Parts: sequence; structure tokens; C-alpha cells
Amino acid sequence: MTMDEITRRSTLKLLAGAAVTGFLASGWRAEVWAQENLKGTGEVVVFDGGGAMGTALRGAYFEPFEKATGIKVIPAANMPPGAVRASVLAGAPAFDVMDFSGGQIGSLIDEQLVEKIDYSLFPPQELQAYSPIKQNDYMLPSLFYSLAMAYDKEAFGNNPPQTWADMWNVEKFPGKRSLHNAGDDVLAGCVFEIAMLADGADPKNVYPIDFDRAFKTLDKLKPSILRYWSAGAEPGQMLSEGSVSIASAWNGRISALKEKGIAVDLSWNQAILQWDCWAVLKGAKNKENAMKFLAFVSQREAQAKFSELIEYGPTNSEAFKLIAPDRAARLPGNPASVATQVVQDYSWWDQKDASGKTNVQKATELWQKWIAS
Repeated sequence: MTMDEITRRSTLKLLAGAAVTGFLASGWRAEVWAQENLKGTGEVVVFDGGGAMGTALRGAYFEPFEKATGIKVIPAANMPPGAVRASVLAGAPAFDVMDFSGGQIGSLIDEQLVEKIDYSLFPPQELQAYSPIKQNDYMLPSLFYSLAMAYDKEAFGNNPPQTWADMWNVEKFPGKRSLHNAGDDVLAGCVFEIAMLADGADPKNVYPIDFDRAFKTLDKLKPSILRYWSAGAEPGQMLSEGSVSIASAWNGRISALKEKGIAVDLSWNQAILQWDCWAVLKGAKNKENAMKFLAFVSQREAQAKFSELIEYGPTNSEAFKLIAPDRAARLPGNPASVATQVVQDYSWWDQKDASGKTNVQKATELWQKWIAS
């Protein structure tokens, strides 16, 4: 997890109590879905996240889990991925349960640094509802967020851009642009997926990414790029001040600005759906309780509450039915917009060529050469 992801999470706004709707307003209680096989004793150490993320985790997962099961949750502050990995290799994992980005989990599984999940504790109907990302033996999807095309509403009035091709159409939609600096993190800003879509690739067939095609497309937009952003707050700032008219941005950042009355918006069409996942670290001290925690947070009621508290989409698709429609429409992965989005394919990015380089490594090297040219 990058530092910017941590910053992005900590700055997302919680809804005020009066604004919380849906099932929360109808008297939600942890007991309505507590199961006897999840009850226990002792504790479990779980990634916290801090800020708004930590508050949402405590309100939707930690406190209800404690109340329903009798197992105490010990919130643990986030650590750099390297430090987490080192703690596992040293035989003293820093967490029992950790949240990883979809781009990180593949290597952890390959290196056998996470435990196999005991799905016998999970309600089958909940596992069947995971979509569009399914669980596997070693990870349980935890949340969705999206990298979308954001724009200055005042610049385009009633005819706003809708697709990435529109971002490239500087004649119809004039103004400067901003994309993520892929040299910081190839996966985070989805620059190559965006370039493929802008060049007309079918959203269902973005992968495998043709790097030559992507860079030829990026060449066309390069003269209109004001800045390649690194921090998640930058696109919104540039749009707010009018220095760019269109930028790639995370949905939560733009929604937070909209709530403040700033004239920005985004298009869900062709947004890149990104995801995080839960995993139990190898050698977890409280392994049994960790599995019970994952079974608890897999359930639709818990995930719906989490998504009522912070603007991440639930990975259990049934949770959307428990969220107020206006709120659900703003969440990544919602059924109304997910059909037009591209799910970022982390497994493709992890693939290696004959030299042993992953697609992430190749793209990073190519980007550094391109950006310097």
C-alpha cells in the first residue's frame, strides 16, 4: 500500500450521523447476523488504517465483531509493506489480519506469506455474492475504489466529457489535462489502461496491454498535460482552481469536493475498478480468531454499514441492496455502473516474461524513458 493510498483513505469524509440512511436508520444491530460458530475468546490484531478509514473499520467491523463474538479486536496502525513482509519472515507477524491492495497480494501468495483461509466458517450465500472479484484460498476482497475521469463542470456545462477518448479530444473539450505519474506506481493511476481505452480498446479486452499502442496514444495527449500528479489530492486541486479541465482521479476525492459545493464531477463510464483484500499473515498468533473475523466481515450487513460510513464499495454485491439508492449510486462497483467499468487485472500485471521481469517492471522502465524524452 503506497503512502498516497494511506493519505487518500485518511482524508475521505465520514457521513454525518444525520445523513446515515438505509438499514442504519432502521435499527441495525450486530446480533441479527451473529453466528454461534464465530463466538470465541481472546483477541485478534487487525489493520486499522487510521483517520476516516479507521473510524469506519471500527464502526462497521471491529466493535460489532467484539459484541457478537466476544473476541477483542486490537487495532494496529498501518506499516509499510516491506516491514509487514519482514515481520512475517522473522516469525513474528505484525498483524493477524492485514488489508493489502490487489496489486500486492499476488506476490505474498507466491512467497507463501499468507495463510489459507478457512471458508468452512463462512455463510455460503455470502461467498456466492462476491462480484466482480471473487475470493480465493488466500485472500478475501475487502473494498472497491475507482480511478475515474473527473472534470470541471463549469468548463463544459451541459455537454461534459464521458469517456477517456473525450479526454483526448482537446478540440471538443478544450483545456489542460492531468494524468498520474506512472513512474511512482504503475498500478495506482491506471495510465496504461486509460491510454488503451482512449484509443478505442473494448473495455472487456483491455488486457493484454499493448505498450507500443499505449505510448503512441499518450504521445498525442502529452502536449496538453499540465502535470503528472503523484498525490491523490492533486487532481481535485487542479480542477478546483481551473488550471486543468479534465484529470484522472480517485472517486472519493471528487465526491468529497462535490460535497463541499465545488463544481467538479466524474464519469463512471470506463472508470477503472480497483480493489483491496483481507489476508491472514503466515504464522498469525491468533489464526483461528482471524478466520472468524474474516467470516464476520464477509457478510452483507457488515459491508453495507462500512460503505455507509466511508465511500468505498462493498465486495459482497448483496450489500448494495441494503444501502440507500442515492448512496449506492456513488459507490465503486455499484450494479448500475460496474458494467461500463474495467476491473484492473493485477494477475496480468504480475506476469513475467522470459527475463523474469513483470509487466509492472517493464511498464515502469518504459515510462521512465518516455517521460524523459
